[in-house]
Amino acid sequence: MAGFWDKLKKGAQEAGEKAAQLAKIAKIQAEITGLGTTRKEKIVSLGEKVYTLYKEGKLGDAVQDEIKEFIAGIEEIEKKIADKKKEIEDIKKEMNEKKEEAKVEEEKPKVAEEKREENVQETKEESTPEVKPEEKEESAAQSDTEKEDK
Repeated sequence: MAGFWDKLKKGAQEAGEKAAQLAKIAKIQAEITGLGTTRKEKIVSLGEKVYTLYKEGKLGDAVQDEIKEFIAGIEEIEKKIADKKKEIEDIKKEMNEKKEEAKVEEEKPKVAEEKREENVQETKEESTPEVKPEEKEESAAQSDTEKEDK
């Protein structure tokens, strides 16, 4: 039985050492990734500085000749970005116009219904003569007399 426990201890110790080694490797890889990110940020900053100096005409001719191709690519991308932004604005404008048109179309049936109701009301008022109470009594008396005559 002692052999089993010894093997178990040895296996646990080896697993612990292996885990510690893997943790060290992971930590170093994270540091490498961080350094790579910092490097890329510095290169971007350098590129932005060179680009600014180029636009301001503060670079020597030799350097300008070397980077013209890069600058042309950047300017092409900037134009595409501007075009895409305009495209977005156009789509938003079109959406707003359609929204307004839909509102107007939605209001048309309501306005038409209101006019129809007004016309019906006016027609009712015109077709139903206003009868005064005393006329109602006379009319009722006449119809009673007519019934008696028959």
